[in-house]
Amino acid sequence: MKSIIIYYSQTGNTRKIAQAIHAGMSQTGEPCEIARLKDVDPHGLASYDLIGLGSPLIHSREHRNVGRFLGSLRHVDGKHAFAFCTHGAIPGYYFQRVVPAMEQKGLTVIGWKNWFCAAYHPIIPKPYFTDGHPDAIDLKEAEDFGREMVERSQRVSLGETDLIPTLPKGKEYDERYFPVADSFSGDDGSWKRLVVRDSFKINTEKCNYPKCTYCADNCPNDAIDLSASPPIFDRDCDLCFLCEQICPRGAIEYDYEPLENSHKPLNISVLQSSVNAFEAKGLFRRLVPDEKIGWETSFRTLKKPPRFKIDY
Repeated sequence: MKSIIIYYSQTGNTRKIAQAIHAGMSQTGEPCEIARLKDVDPHGLASYDLIGLGSPLIHSREHRNVGRFLGSLRHVDGKHAFAFCTHGAIPGYYFQRVVPAMEQKGLTVIGWKNWFCAAYHPIIPKPYFTDGHPDAIDLKEAEDFGREMVERSQRVSLGETDLIPTLPKGKEYDERYFPVADSFSGDDGSWKRLVVRDSFKINTEKCNYPKCTYCADNCPNDAIDLSASPPIFDRDCDLCFLCEQICPRGAIEYDYEPLENSHKPLNISVLQSSVNAFEAKGLFRRLVPDEKIGWETSFRTLKKPPRFKIDY
């Protein structure tokens, strides 16, 4: 039985979870590989019996690069698969979108799991609710999950099809993965309309292109064209703000104040309500007490570039 873990990691957290899952799968003695999403040919997975796919969330869903990868999958009919994700407060629609997309490609999805992890976004408070994750307990859970997926796949292959889970739907799904869904559906979307790609500007006096292409190299969707004049952030941009946060010279500029004014109430009410709901169910371990949460957004407190350093 041959397996592979495929992951996209924006800040390093999903990579840590993927590595722990891989360690658990390897404990079974079965061959298991691990690879970054961008290094995997979606047409070249025919030799694998079990395929794991994971990423962080963006806007309560999978990143566009994950969706494109799933849409390009070939020669996987009848293979076993599992999904996993990392997030800062809400698993959201991730499994509701990714699991059916896997099944549409002929994969038999035998499991899924999510992990709370430290979040890095210019409009969230720092310290944040989920800072400190993933910790040793999270990584042990991921290791156990990996081992469980291999063992479950083996048993399903031997005929124990009752081990194949059914993804919850409707209110049952929301209760488990999106307890504040009503708050999102009631929002008029005004804060989203404030986030437009044309608002990203590159200060050519600060930018070190073509010597430096760090923002374009790390864009998950290859949405930045630095050779254009002015540089282009195209429609595949997922509005994750990673480019602005990691630019070592602070050359990418964005006016966050209007977005902060609209988004801050969402942070206080919805995200806090979500982590509280998961904590009450025993699904979230709080490492940062409420009184330690910093309500100044990171774009105000972390002004010296880069705002965030990728650790891998």
